This record gives sequence, structure tokens and C-alpha cells, in this order.
Amino acid sequence: MSRMAKDSVMGERRRGERVHRILALRHRLVRSRASDGVADWSLSSTKDMSHSGLLFLSSRAYLVGDIVELQVVMSGVIDIYNGRAKVVRVTEISAVSFDIGVKYILPKPSARCAKSHLKT
Repeated sequence: MSRMAKDSVMGERRRGERVHRILALRHRLVRSRASDGVADWSLSSTKDMSHSGLLFLSSRAYLVGDIVELQVVMSGVIDIYNGRAKVVRVTEISAVSFDIGVKYILPKPSARCAKSHLKT
């Protein structure tokens, strides 16, 4: 492997391929080290998405590590993602505009009880 190819592989941290899609998004803060309580919903749009996370534009400055609730919809009807995510990157674009990178937090599967097929 050439050094250039190796450097590009080492520099890429994303697990999935990013797809540039602009979809409607509602987001709100659920948990943060800096504040208490759940914040009001804000409207925005995505910039790009993958199977593990997304990047969206926000007028609200989140902190890395904050937990946000997201509702991404297509055409106002089809749910693309509805759940929580962890903020992994914040880039200030202007004083009132931020790029927020998040990683989805998938719900933990419920515990299943194994049934015994052996009769005693």
C-alpha cells in the first residue's frame, strides 16, 4: 500500500459512506453536561448522512458529548431516522450557525428469556 493511500485510510474515521442528502430535521437537546432538562424542538436540515450518523446545520451550539433527539423525515411523511444521537463534532460557521456531526445511538435490544426445550 502506498504511503498516500495509507495516510488517506488512516485519516478517515467514518465507518460508512456519506451521502449528500438534504432532508428536513427536527432536533432537541436531551442530555448535556452544561444544562438541565430537555430543550424545545428546533427545525433544520441535514447536509449528509450515513448508516452510522449525520451532519446537520443548527442555529444552536451543542457540545461534544451532548445527547440529542432527532427526527429526520423525507417529504414530510416518511421517517428516515427517529431516535437519539451523540454529538461528536461541532464546527462554527458563523456566530449563529453551526455544523453538528452526530453518531446514532441505537436502542439496546431487549433481553430475551431462553426457553428450555428439555423436559425434566
